Amino acid sequence: MACRALFHRRLFTTSVAFLLCLAATSCTIAAKKAPHLSFTPDVVDIGKVEEGSEVPTFFTLTNTGTEPLKIHEATSSCGCTVPDLKQQELKPGESTKLDIIVDTTMKQGNVTKTVEVSSNDPEAPVVSLPIKMNIANRHEGLTDDGRVKIFTDEKCNSCHVLRGVGLGGKDLFEADCAMCHGEDAKGAVGGALIFGNYNDPQYEKHIRDVISYGSKTHRSMPGFLDKAGGPLVQEQVDSLIKYLKELSEKEKTKTEPGNTVKDNKEPH
Repeated sequence: MACRALFHRRLFTTSVAFLLCLAATSCTIAAKKAPHLSFTPDVVDIGKVEEGSEVPTFFTLTNTGTEPLKIHEATSSCGCTVPDLKQQELKPGESTKLDIIVDTTMKQGNVTKTVEVSSNDPEAPVVSLPIKMNIANRHEGLTDDGRVKIFTDEKCNSCHVLRGVGLGGKDLFEADCAMCHGEDAKGAVGGALIFGNYNDPQYEKHIRDVISYGSKTHRSMPGFLDKAGGPLVQEQVDSLIKYLKELSEKEKTKTEPGNTVKDNKEPH
């Protein structure tokens, strides 16, 4: 009698364990039933390209999940990078090309652009696709027409003009200038703007002239004043000078005793 009871207990325990295992397996399988967006390559490295060219490239998008993938859109925050999505719904295992055109006008050095793709992938609803390039010829031989392309070309002025409409000071700098001169004007593709002596009338005039009428040494910097064909009025240029002077003063206060502020160098 005791042996029979022991047998039934073991049978019950084994059955419960089997059912629990089966339930766990079913849950795992159910959890895996979802779309998944994968892309290749991980990074597109275009290499060395000329300034002013339109460079084509592409990513391959693949649904590596088990349910249909719906791609909502492919966008870029910069008008110079234009994605063209060929197909928005992918069956499991299906792939499509995402063609991209990058306009290198008014760019130089090592540049990275990104395209964001949104989909119904539950694990990664938005993925960023990076595109790297090294843009040669810092606008050598750039014509005057090409120099002001950022004010007239639809793809360029979406970044360099429209964002700064009606703004001044810090907001205007972040809208129109930071993309080249870096956060807090500490330099990026363009030179730093906060290490000069803005209490020196000649230096302040130099910066004002470069912003207003463009650089005589670096053709990548056009004149932003309306009188020079740019989008800014005099009051906006003045507000930029005031903001840069404030940044410069703050930077000086960070300099420890015994250290010297960086030499004044022409930013363009």
